[in-house]
Amino acid sequence: MPHVCQDVSGIDRDQLPVLVVAGAAGSGKTTLGRELARRFGTALLDLDTLTNPLLDELDSLLGGPHWNSAGPHAERVRAGRYAVLLAAARDLVKIGQRPVLVAPFTRELTAGTEWERLVSQVAPAATMVVHVDGSPELLARRRAARGAERDAHRPTDSPVEKPRVPHLRIDAELSTPLQVDLVAHALQDQSQR
Repeated sequence: MPHVCQDVSGIDRDQLPVLVVAGAAGSGKTTLGRELARRFGTALLDLDTLTNPLLDELDSLLGGPHWNSAGPHAERVRAGRYAVLLAAARDLVKIGQRPVLVAPFTRELTAGTEWERLVSQVAPAATMVVHVDGSPELLARRRAARGAERDAHRPTDSPVEKPRVPHLRIDAELSTPLQVDLVAHALQDQSQR
């Protein structure tokens, strides 16, 4: 069956929310985020792209386990990584951009202080959470197939809790074009309210 892309011409770019693409490692959030940024002509801010190169260079100085493990520096590393992501997002929002943010956003999805921080950093822009979700088996297969160094040091995934913030759930098994169409449709629905 041929795929027909959702027309995005009816979506006012000035009214776009900051798209927060969340999900576990291997869910396809970076692939989806990249395609959303391309489709809507906006910036992509990926947590791994923004922070991993520096942390990989500094890893030997940290001492102890890899920076992406559940080691003694895990909390400070997480706080610093998300601070970089949100500062870059804030700068883009200040100049009228509505970036696509890609990260696990595990704590942010619990609707606690991390969520409040995210929302305040991108204000006055609205946010739309796109949660890419898949079975643990699918995610493990994808991580194994990509063979990324960061996955070798990743703590074991805890069971995924349903996000406590308003979100659009996207099935990780769907094709990327179909995932993008689902997001575009949700954005059009939102803009008509």
